[in-house]
Amino acid sequence: MKIEFYEEFSNKENLDKLKLIKFKTRLFIAAKSLKEFQKFEEQSKKIKKDLEVAYWPIVQNSYWISPFSNKEDLIELFNELNGIKNHLLIDLELPLRKRWSMYIKNIFHFRQNKKLITKFIEKNKKRITTAEYVRGAYSNYARFLGLDYNIKVEKSLMFYSSCISEEDAKKWKQKIFQIKDKITYSISLGTIATGILGNEPILSPKNLEKDLEFVKRAGFDKVIIFRLGGLNKEYMKIINKFT
Repeated sequence: MKIEFYEEFSNKENLDKLKLIKFKTRLFIAAKSLKEFQKFEEQSKKIKKDLEVAYWPIVQNSYWISPFSNKEDLIELFNELNGIKNHLLIDLELPLRKRWSMYIKNIFHFRQNKKLITKFIEKNKKRITTAEYVRGAYSNYARFLGLDYNIKVEKSLMFYSSCISEEDAKKWKQKIFQIKDKITYSISLGTIATGILGNEPILSPKNLEKDLEFVKRAGFDKVIIFRLGGLNKEYMKIINKFT
């Protein structure tokens, strides 16, 4: 199984966790600008020379990418991304902050923004991974909202079992099992460290092992773990069983 990682906060302490990883991997680095990303990329490759680094762009004002982002922010972002060759993470989620004001402000730009996102993903589909909600897979509702696109890219479904109830986990597992195209999809697991919300429940090493076993049993050969900064020797003992 191929195992990759997200890192939302690329400080020295978190990037130093790369020293624990002995296998070849890819790291999705969140950054607020191309300049910031390139700084983090350089720092991370000094720690692990065979590392592949992908850019996870943070969108001004909305944080994540959706048709409810500001049109000018999307245009600025996509123009910037067209200038680099790195693999990209397009994190398709509703706005993080001031959600209702973003909805109201951008409802009249919704269709235009959706076209902008569609055009960019279609043009760059060979170098894009999209992060998407599990409940949105194959969902017309998710496609209407611009949280899923009928474009053949790698789609990583965010199955963060530590953040959902046992009942929801069962439903999401069923949905994941129903996916026929195992090659197009990967599964995101976690969370083994808190993210931007600051209150995400932590997945124990024992439960990470259960989730990795589930992904393997479901027929997928790639996972992306959120996030690098949570790694320790105990997690690595589990992860190394699957690589």
